[in-house]
Amino acid sequence: MRKKGDRLLFSCCFFLLVFLLQIPGFAEIKDLSFENQHTVRITTRSDDDDYDLYLTRVKAIIDYNLPGLDRTIKISPFFEYQSNFDTNTWWRKEVGAEIGSSFFDGIFYYGASFQHIWQKEENYPVELLDETTEWESRFVITPPLNWWIFKDRVTLRFFDEYTFDFKRGQATFNDVGVILDWKVTETLRIPIGWRHVDRIHDFDSDMLEFSVLSSF
Repeated sequence: MRKKGDRLLFSCCFFLLVFLLQIPGFAEIKDLSFENQHTVRITTRSDDDDYDLYLTRVKAIIDYNLPGLDRTIKISPFFEYQSNFDTNTWWRKEVGAEIGSSFFDGIFYYGASFQHIWQKEENYPVELLDETTEWESRFVITPPLNWWIFKDRVTLRFFDEYTFDFKRGQATFNDVGVILDWKVTETLRIPIGWRHVDRIHDFDSDMLEFSVLSSF
């Protein structure tokens, strides 16, 4: 019954949010795009060798204008799949939606996602639920880079991602790091970075990550 209740809660919140943004006069669609990102994360600590990951995320990005607030917000429904290189099995699947907005000429971004997840307990050393619902807060700072070749081609992002598990009633992850995002073409980007993964109730990891991101 718990799993059905979580799914119902997730579905109701998601569709209520989309419905409100479709009300005439409240918001209007400014732009719609899609992204597919493939990422490899490699641990840099010898005791974390079993946690090298491959991730792929597909999402739609819907920009809404809020005339009354003179602001644009983004709604991003997504699906993410994660697999473990060492065990050659999937570890985690996520489906959800993120809502967020930028401030101070795009330097600061805050977003929050509501997501339902499935995960394999045997690929993690602490007791995890095989299916649950999470809330993830995302803070991003993007300082302007107006130097020579970096202008309009390279973006630097500092981020913090904090995850709360509703079923357990506690936080489970806090990731912090930095990404250097190279815009190769209008539709192709290569983000490269480092993240510190704080598994709040267990061990930490430091990971290098390399991504290829296409948009259309």
